[in-house]
Amino acid sequence: MPHASAPRQISDREISEFSSADLHREGTRSRDALAMDAVVHALGPLFVIEASGGPTDIERRPLLPGMPTIDFVFVEYGTFTYLEDGVWIESNDPLLVAPSGLPLRVRFLTPWKFLVARIQRDVLLPFLPRLPEGATVYAGLTLPERAMRGYLQGVTAKPEKATPGEAATVSRVTIEMAGALLRQRFPLLSAQPPKGAANVWGDAMAVIARESGRPGFGTGELAAEVGCSVRQLQLAFSRHETSVAAELRRERGRIARSTLQNPEHDALTVAEVAAMSGFGSTSTMYRALLDLYGVTQQELRRRGSPVGP
Repeated sequence: MPHASAPRQISDREISEFSSADLHREGTRSRDALAMDAVVHALGPLFVIEASGGPTDIERRPLLPGMPTIDFVFVEYGTFTYLEDGVWIESNDPLLVAPSGLPLRVRFLTPWKFLVARIQRDVLLPFLPRLPEGATVYAGLTLPERAMRGYLQGVTAKPEKATPGEAATVSRVTIEMAGALLRQRFPLLSAQPPKGAANVWGDAMAVIARESGRPGFGTGELAAEVGCSVRQLQLAFSRHETSVAAELRRERGRIARSTLQNPEHDALTVAEVAAMSGFGSTSTMYRALLDLYGVTQQELRRRGSPVGP
């Protein structure tokens, strides 16, 4: 599977191949020969990725943690195990949904092939106000999910550069399919606001995803960015039983967690991580990580340390 930052290295509407050596440079490590490669199709806010390889044991250490994208991974074939909370779990299930920036340790037991739709978070927020923060595997595909897989297969069938109109159409259709998938698979996160409030909520969540790393960014600045009054903004959030402060804290916590889990950023001090994530102090970040994830920054860094031989 390609590293989360790989699509950022290609131009829109280009098709780029990533060899084993390329993937190694992007942060994927292996104890043996890295038997995998990938082809990336860039289509605006969507990247369609074909990845395949043979049996191997890899550790993925994203170079850019907190990537603002979500992966929808369709397993074409293959059996693999992945490490979760210290336990190896075996799977050949056909669907995995996960944020793109999560560190990952995987053992591929057989030859395998994945088809991935990697989509920017902000274009999915209108479908689901809170996006999943962990990896979830599904044992079967619904009819819409089979349709989404077939559509992506059609996108990659002919390796030719898309026109601007074709890229816009493909990305729009895929985003609609992915949004429907999220609503069905994560019903507890899919509460919809009353008619008339949807634009404020969706726009506000997109701005939070983009601006939460700015220390001091708050309700007044968010209302100005969205183009509504503070009262309208507060009402939109109260309808979702949350607040601007809570969602800013949640997004900053996500960024801090991803940064602390990444060994590439071990040289950063805790104060630097807090500042990069938008927290006003290390103590505020400490409390947020403990409340949101039940861990401290020290525990996250231990989890993100390199795996020994």
